[in-house]
Amino acid sequence: MKRFPAAATVALAALALSFASGKMMRARRPVRPTASAAAEGASIALGPFRGILADALWIRAGRLQEKRRFAELVQLADWITALEPENEDVWIFHAWNLAYNISFLVKSPADRWHWIQGGIELLRDRGIPANPSSSALRRELGWLFQHKLGSDSDTAANYYRTQWACEISGWLGPDGAAPDPESLEAAELESALSMDAAEMAGLERRFGPIDWRVPFASSLYWASQALELADEKNDLPCRRMIYVSLAEMARRGGKAVGNPDDPEWEYSATGNPALLPGAMAFIEETMRLHEFSGVRHAYAGLLFDAIAFSMTEGDAAAARSWHSKLVSFLRECGVKNPPTWEELDENTPARLVLLLEDAGW
Repeated sequence: MKRFPAAATVALAALALSFASGKMMRARRPVRPTASAAAEGASIALGPFRGILADALWIRAGRLQEKRRFAELVQLADWITALEPENEDVWIFHAWNLAYNISFLVKSPADRWHWIQGGIELLRDRGIPANPSSSALRRELGWLFQHKLGSDSDTAANYYRTQWACEISGWLGPDGAAPDPESLEAAELESALSMDAAEMAGLERRFGPIDWRVPFASSLYWASQALELADEKNDLPCRRMIYVSLAEMARRGGKAVGNPDDPEWEYSATGNPALLPGAMAFIEETMRLHEFSGVRHAYAGLLFDAIAFSMTEGDAAAARSWHSKLVSFLRECGVKNPPTWEELDENTPARLVLLLEDAGW
């Protein structure tokens, strides 16, 4: 019979002990994952056996995933991150399990938010520091803000938005603006949430006034960081997250309404059309770099939104100017009969998609 080296035996014993203690902890209260001392110690002690054990744990994780035994995956994934901290897929798998699978198993919005926070913190506070040049982990973090908090795919999404706005608002300036980069608030914000006030201010200068209390602002922030580190293959996915975040803030989710410091406050937001020009410019830049139909569809839809907003504000001249820009763009794309001013109505966005598709986009 093969004998394991002493170091490996100690490490495997620590692994078993950690699993047992993990079960006891889960029985008492929900615990978000943190790298245990046992896990880190075992990782060091295993030496060349780390890869073998990691492969075995991955196989076990796949089986648990197939059986939808998500809660058991928490401790298992914690061990895999300790064994392979440089593996981006480990962090993404673990964060997704927490924010989507585990949170789905509990009913209380507060308990769900607990696990979603765990996914956010796992990527932000552990995964990214362990992989400082990773574009993928930053984009995955941006996705949690854009989809899990920003969209209504989860029935408790407004609760998550409320909790996030209350958490971040104390460090922000008036109307949710970025704090002065030299201020105490900026230092505390970076320490607590790893968000750099100077980079936030730079995004405001580029795109317009941003209310950082809304989740789409955070998806914009992390996607912008991801873009700086992205290779050619991942440039477009990062850009899509950026322009979708900008478009959603311009349309409906760009400015928090009310005071998050009020104990009775619940999240409410309205559109921030001041971001429209910056969003348009970014999509135009993306179209110059990528021959992708989805970018063209997004641009046409945003141009229609600009027309609609201008009409709502009673600025017919601006609306007609946006319409002229839309017509020129559609003709450049090969659309022979763009909608006239008189043909514009609530069904126009759907027709624009069909026109672009008929033209090969």
